[in-house]
Amino acid sequence: MSKRMLVLCVGWIVLGIVATWAVAGADEAAEKGRAILEAHRAATVTIRSVLSLSMGGQQQEFPTEANGTVVDPTGLTVLSLSAVDPSARLGMLRGNDMPEMTSKVSDMKIILMDGSEVPAEIVLRDKDLDLAFVRPVEKPATPMPFVSLDDPGTPQMLDELVVLGQLGKVARRTHTATLVRVEAIVDKPRLFYIPGEDRGRTILCSPAFTLDGKFVGIGVLRMIAGEGRGMGDDTIVIIVPAADIKEAATQAPPFGEKAKDIGAEEPAPSAPPAENAPATM
Repeated sequence: MSKRMLVLCVGWIVLGIVATWAVAGADEAAEKGRAILEAHRAATVTIRSVLSLSMGGQQQEFPTEANGTVVDPTGLTVLSLSAVDPSARLGMLRGNDMPEMTSKVSDMKIILMDGSEVPAEIVLRDKDLDLAFVRPVEKPATPMPFVSLDDPGTPQMLDELVVLGQLGKVARRTHTATLVRVEAIVDKPRLFYIPGEDRGRTILCSPAFTLDGKFVGIGVLRMIAGEGRGMGDDTIVIIVPAADIKEAATQAPPFGEKAKDIGAEEPAPSAPPAENAPATM
């Protein structure tokens, strides 16, 4: 065998080994993802709301759906506040000549894995973290499946995460699992993770897990006030860590008590935020 043929043969063998390793790695991630889906699909639910929006003297109602994650056996469920109360976030982007917008939830249901619907209500809003906590109106007779907020996952740069979701009625409420990578980690003034921007729609409101099954957090919106350029420049989907979700969840009022709002209010019109000042987180 000539030297040239020997080099070619060695090259093909090396490529074959690399390809085998890549396939094995992908299969391992897929296997772990399927296990995570099986373990937590029952705690990944859909929050269906009817929102009433008022702006400039006009009012309109429209239905909306978003994923939610049950985080305790009483049915306390967390999702992005922007999904059920868009007025605060839209208010940051409106110009001085635009009328104020308000929103109200007129009806809310938690849609479970079997398609059953549980009447629910917002019990806690965290405006800083863009978190809403929803709970059944009546305490469940039996504990609901939930994702534990203890022993959270702490991924590193470029680690793979498994993001779960539940599709709509058109797909028979089928659950999904998606692999994404951590593309950036912001640690000051508050820790959060940034996944690939192309996965923003998938991650918003959905729970994310490390490949070893530890809960990392959920996708929410982070916004910068005062720029007015709109989506893409002022807004990004991030993952709020499980530790922050746990801390906020401790402030949820007991059954029968009035809902609470925590976090910063929007600045008054007479004191507009400084340029590039972060409005949330």
